[in-house]
Amino acid sequence: MKKGILCSIACSFVFVLLFASCGSLPSGGGGLFGGIQQSISDRASAEIASATGLTGMTNKMMFNMMYAQVLFIGGFGAGFYELEETQGAVWTITSTDENGAVSKVNAERALLRKLPNGDEWWYLSWRTSTDSMEYEALMTKDYQAKKIRYYNPDVKRVEEAVFTDAAPSNSDEAPPPEPGASSLDMNDLSKLAKGNETIAIGSGTYNTERLEWTYNDQDEKATYNYTWWVDTKTAGGLVKYNWTKSGSKESLGGELASLKKGYTTKFNSF
Repeated sequence: MKKGILCSIACSFVFVLLFASCGSLPSGGGGLFGGIQQSISDRASAEIASATGLTGMTNKMMFNMMYAQVLFIGGFGAGFYELEETQGAVWTITSTDENGAVSKVNAERALLRKLPNGDEWWYLSWRTSTDSMEYEALMTKDYQAKKIRYYNPDVKRVEEAVFTDAAPSNSDEAPPPEPGASSLDMNDLSKLAKGNETIAIGSGTYNTERLEWTYNDQDEKATYNYTWWVDTKTAGGLVKYNWTKSGSKESLGGELASLKKGYTTKFNSF
């Protein structure tokens, strides 16, 4: 994910917190009434953030990360080897930062429904030991996000944020930027093949083709190296990946943990 997106997410959270602080009702004394008043104040601040679009803006920024890291899991396009309707995949992702600290998350993506016009509803989630994010996203057939739906726990309801395709790329209304690998097609994959490998991971043993791809990011002046292990008989194709960045100790790797069927909407999206 671009550093600019990370900064935008951080700034958005700061802005929401500042706005909530300024918009809060004055707090009274302690005890029962103080607790009730604080609860009302928190709810009012959340309602203000929701009504003014701050919550939607923050969730769009968070979804940008989900779009790049989960829909394009490991940089591998979601459309190379399609999932069936109501089918999804759970991934275990391990990241290492510049200091050598290791962290793990579980990521999940599922194709919920295909619409007659070619659009698709997708479910994307990201879970750590302490936090989680869930979105349902309406995508075009080219995997451009049109809108997202999510549960806002602060106001206890499902909300929606819409992307505008014609909006400037630096606008809050613009769809998430396409990852570098989105320029690849099926013909390109055969040129990236480095041989066949049988690999054993937590979800089973797979007969894979190992693909290697390098992407030069002119903005960050860095080179990203991707390795993908693909089993064409497995839904979604990709079963393992690894990502490294030139001149950095950062790395990211993921393994398919499980495939599931029977997904449906959680947020009444259709």
